[in-house]
Amino acid sequence: MTMESTMRRNFINLKIGAILFLILIFYIGLFFISNLVDERQSYQQQVIRDIAKEQIRPQQVIAPYLKLPYQIQTTCTDEQKKTYDCTQTAFITLGAETTDWTAEFKVSDNTYKRSMYKAISYQNHMQGKGVFKGATIEPQHNYLWDQAEIIFPIQDARGLNAKPTFNIDGKNYKFDFSEQSQGQHGFDLLHITSKQYPELIQKLQQGFSFNLQFDLEGLSEFAFIPTSYEMTYQAKGNWGDVKYDGQSLPFKKLSKRQLFEADWKNIALGKRNLDRLSTCENSQCFYQALNTQSNLISDVEAAYATSNTSSNNISGISTQFLEPVNIYTQTDRAIKYGIMVIIITFGCFFLFEVLKNLKIHPVQYALVAMAQGVFFVLLLSISEYYAFSLAYLIAAVACIGLITWYLYFVVQGFKAAILFGVLLSALYGMMYLLLQSSGKTFLFGSILSFILIACVMYITRHVNWYQSEQQNI
Repeated sequence: MTMESTMRRNFINLKIGAILFLILIFYIGLFFISNLVDERQSYQQQVIRDIAKEQIRPQQVIAPYLKLPYQIQTTCTDEQKKTYDCTQTAFITLGAETTDWTAEFKVSDNTYKRSMYKAISYQNHMQGKGVFKGATIEPQHNYLWDQAEIIFPIQDARGLNAKPTFNIDGKNYKFDFSEQSQGQHGFDLLHITSKQYPELIQKLQQGFSFNLQFDLEGLSEFAFIPTSYEMTYQAKGNWGDVKYDGQSLPFKKLSKRQLFEADWKNIALGKRNLDRLSTCENSQCFYQALNTQSNLISDVEAAYATSNTSSNNISGISTQFLEPVNIYTQTDRAIKYGIMVIIITFGCFFLFEVLKNLKIHPVQYALVAMAQGVFFVLLLSISEYYAFSLAYLIAAVACIGLITWYLYFVVQGFKAAILFGVLLSALYGMMYLLLQSSGKTFLFGSILSFILIACVMYITRHVNWYQSEQQNI
C-alpha cells in the first residue's frame, strides 16, 4: 500500500470518526433537552398538586349505607385478669338491596389553570335510586335504633354546591356533616340520623326506597364505591379520552371525540365493600379500608400520569379523564427519535459526498445537527401554548426551511438543497406518524428502518467505495 493511499484511507476514517463524534454530541444534547421536558412537566404536576390542595381534588364517593349500633352482653377482663359481665357496643352495616346510578359529567380543562398549565376538572350530576330491606333482628342483640344513621361519605365535600337531599318514600331529608374529623386522606362524612328524624326508625326497621341526587365537582378522576348487593351504574359525558379502572370494568362502553358512555353491573362488589367498612368509625378509616396503598388519587402526586397511580386498588369504579394529547409525553417520544433523525441526515450528507463528489465540512455537519436540536426546543415551547400538531408543524417548517436555505450554499446547487428539504420533510412526517401510531410504534418503526436501509443499499449498489475514498481526497 502506497503512502498516498494510506493518507487517503486515514482521511476518510478521520471524517467518519468526526461524524460519529458529532452524533455522540448530539445524543448528549438530546439528553439535556429531555431533562428540560421533565422539568417543564414537573412544573405542571406541581400546579395540579397545588390546585388539589387549595381548591378541589379527585373524588371518591361511597354509596349510602345504614349503620346500626347494638349492645351485647359479654365477658370482659380487668387489669388483674379478673372476668366480669359487661355490655359492649358493636355495629352492623347494611347496604341497599338494589341500586341504579347515573353520572353525567361535564368535563373541562379551562376551569382551573395557572399561567399556561391547565387541570382537567368535571362537574358530575349524579342520581341514584334503590331499595333497602328491613334489618334482620337478632334476639340476643339490643339494637339502639335511636342512634342509627345513614352514612354518605364523600372524598372532598368542597366539591358540593349544596347538601345532598335524600328522598325516603317521597319525603326529603338533608344530610348533615358528621362530627368525625377528616384526615389528610380521609372522607367528609355526611349522615342522616334517627335521633334527628325519629320517624326514620320505623322505616329502617321495615325497609324503604330512596332517591338521591347531587352535583359534585372534582379533578381529573372520579371513583364510585357501591355498597348495594346489586348495582347498575351508567356514566356519560362530553370527553373522549377516558380510562376505566378499579375492581369492576364496564361491560359496555362507547368513546368518540367529545363523548363517552359506559355501563356497569355488579352483584359482588357492594358486599365486599360493606365488609371493609363495617369496622370504620372515623373518616381516615374509610380511606385505609378502601385503598390498599397509601398514595392514591387524593394526593394527585402523579398529577396526569394516571398510568402510574394506584387507582386500581380502589374498591369500586374509577373513571379517569385524560389529556387528549400530553405534550410532554409526545415531545419526549419525539426526542427518542432524534438520534435516528440525525443519523439519517448525516447518512444522506455522506451519500451526497460520495455520489456527487461534494465536500461537506464537519462544522457544516454540526450546524445542521444544532438546527435539528433546536427543533425539539421549539416543539416543546410552542406546544405549551398551542395544539401539539400545530406546534410540530411550525417547528418542522422552521427547521427544514433553515436547513434547506443553508444547504443551498453548502452544496452550491438549488436542486440538491430542495432534494434535501424534501427528504427532511418526509423524515419529519414519518416521525409525526410514529408519534401518532400509539401501540403500533414499534411495528411502524421497524418497517421504516427496513425501507430506509433498503433505499440506501439500492442507491449505493454500484458504488466503488475504494474509488470513492480516492475521489473524496
